[in-house]
Amino acid sequence: MSNDTTHDSAPINSTRLLALNPKLRWACHSIRLAALVLIVFEPAIILWDLTDRTALLERMSRLYGLDPAGVSDFRYWSAVMIVMLKFPLAAIAVARLWRLTGIYLEGRVFSVEAAATLRLVALWGFAATIVDLTTLPLAAALILTEHIVKLPMDVWLAPIDVFFVLCCVFTLALSVILETAAEIASEHARFV
Repeated sequence: MSNDTTHDSAPINSTRLLALNPKLRWACHSIRLAALVLIVFEPAIILWDLTDRTALLERMSRLYGLDPAGVSDFRYWSAVMIVMLKFPLAAIAVARLWRLTGIYLEGRVFSVEAAATLRLVALWGFAATIVDLTTLPLAAALILTEHIVKLPMDVWLAPIDVFFVLCCVFTLALSVILETAAEIASEHARFV
């Protein structure tokens, strides 16, 4: 919503915003809740799985022929720390998403600021995905060393990672579209 609108269009815009508000609020709060659950739940599950060193190494022994005695504590915990590297970037993406929904809740859905914040969500999400794509093979290489060739292809490039990259690219493209639309609407409001 622009403050530059005339008195004739203000009631229509206010009415539209009031009609949109319950749907918008529900969507924004749902997005915020889902993002918080993701940023808390995923690291917790991964840490839960990785902190049981014996069970994980035994599973790798069954799957890939790894000798658990050959994996030092330093190599194992270094691999765990490498796997966790994506989460600070993901937390920044969630913080940007939180800011974006805050902008939406303030009624500035079609604004340049909202589009720029959406772009930041996409870029930080893309960074977290790229780090995830590189850290899992690095961590596996630390633990499995000579058995690395036995890893299935989905360790190197999981379908979910491809989906995340596509979502980030789509979100980035959408931010450009929305920014252009907001700039056109702003120019139009100045002339009216």
